Parts: sequence; structure tokens; C-alpha cells
Amino acid sequence: MVLGLGLLMGSVTSYGQQPTTESILQTYADSYVNDPMALSATFGIKVGDDWWTVSVERVQEPYKVGKKKQYTFHNYGPHKVQLIAGKPSEPTWYFGFADRPTLDKINEQVWTASTASAKSTPADVVALDILDMEGFRSNQQATATAYQALEHFWKRDVGEVTRFGRDSSLPSHGAEIVALYTMKDKRISWFTLGTEEVANGDRGLDKGQVPNLFIITKGKGKAQIGEEEMDLEPGMSVFVGPYVKHVLYNPYDEPLEGILILFGDNIDYAQGQSYIEFLEKEYEFYGVNEATTSSVVNQ
Repeated sequence: MVLGLGLLMGSVTSYGQQPTTESILQTYADSYVNDPMALSATFGIKVGDDWWTVSVERVQEPYKVGKKKQYTFHNYGPHKVQLIAGKPSEPTWYFGFADRPTLDKINEQVWTASTASAKSTPADVVALDILDMEGFRSNQQATATAYQALEHFWKRDVGEVTRFGRDSSLPSHGAEIVALYTMKDKRISWFTLGTEEVANGDRGLDKGQVPNLFIITKGKGKAQIGEEEMDLEPGMSVFVGPYVKHVLYNPYDEPLEGILILFGDNIDYAQGQSYIEFLEKEYEFYGVNEATTSSVVNQ
């Protein structure tokens, strides 16, 4: 069955009655039908001990624009989206909810899905995790697809609003964070440090394989970047390269707030290839892809 948009309010079955898990999931599947960021994929959803399968087939239609019809734009959707009760028939990755209250907090927009899944280390236990079924092992492509679904499947509005503040945050790396946008190559979060709080203070968290960019928006603080200490204040950004120590702390009464952009996943560069080597290959792909696309257009 291909789902439409007619059940967007279906999570409330009657006045005062708690919606069923399936009816909540149905609203997300319905809204994904017209999401321009949808990717084709089959994945699972596990809430407590109950399973569902989501199958997505992206639909896009190209059309020519420009005086000479030299450019190609696309219409996206309606996509073919199915929500099926039960475990995926073939092993794949899945969204694992610790319990129904976690789904409720996301459904009520108290947390974003990416905030609920934020980890300081891969071993951390979180409220919402991206996991592999037995017999399946995610590669970088599968993980990238899962991140995009994490960000877009679990938001129903056309304008995907994320509200940030301490009330909607969860702890990560010693700070309180709200994940604003998650992709494989970029993770953007709002963070806040209260008085005497320290980010990346634990050994092993103060360095990483990928760059970080901190943008300070409110309050004051201090940072140790490499062997240097600096003052943090609104209107400044700090770029931290790979393997450079970075610890932020707040000795002041007012909370320190800002935006963190993390470029990629540390774990991807822990087994031989460096982030810079990856960039070189990525940029080489840009040239190959441009040549391939141009040759198709000019045929």
C-alpha cells in the first residue's frame, strides 16, 4: 500500500486517548511521501519489542529550464512509502527506540531524533540508536543513508524547524546539546555550557580525527586549543583541525552558548585513512562526476 497524506492527524484516535505507536509512525510515513530529501531505502523501526518496516522508493522527475533549456531542475514526489507491521524480511539497519516514551518525546517535538541519538563515544547507550540487524553490517553508504533518514523521516513539517534550548537538550561531551542537522559529512549542533561545566574534558574526547568549528553566540568562556588558552565571546568562531586538543569550559555565571559544526565521523578515519586523504578523493570525485554529468547533458 502506498501511503498518502490523508492520515497526518491519525495519531490521535479520539479525544483524550493516547495514540498507538503504529498511528504515530503512520504520520511520519505519510509526511515522507512529499519530502524532497527522501532517499530510496528499506529500514526497520523497533520500539521496545515491536517491529515495523519502512520501504521508500524515491520519485523524481527532471525538467528543463532556461532560455535555451540548458539547465535541469527536478520535481520530487510523491514518493512510494510503505509502513508495514513486522520485522524487515531481509537484514538491514533500523532505528532502535529504547521505549515508547522516547518516541513520544520526538513526536511531541521535545527532542529531535538526532538529539536523542547523540553520542560521546560509539559505546554510549542512547534513547534512539541506529543499529544493524543480525546478518547485516552497515558500511559508510548505509550509515549516510540512515543519517539522512534520521534527520528527515522524523520531522513532519515542510519547514523542518528545530527549537533549541536547555529544556530540549541532552548531555554530550560534557555539554548540553541540541542536534540541529545531521549528515554523514557534517553534524551541526547548538550547545550550552553552564557555570563550571566543561566540554571534552575527559581524556579521549579532547582530540578527534576530523575538524570542528565552534561559533560563539552568547555568554563567555575559555578554551584550550592545542597548547594555547583563549577567551571565548560572542561574535567569534574557532576552527580546530584534526588531532588538535580542544577543551571548552565556562568559569562565569552566564551560560556559554554557540553552534558546533563537526565535519564527518571520527570512527571513519580511525582505521588507516585520514580525513584529509578522504577529502582529496572526494574532490577528485567532483571532477569525475562533473565530466560524466556534462557528457550526458550534451548528448
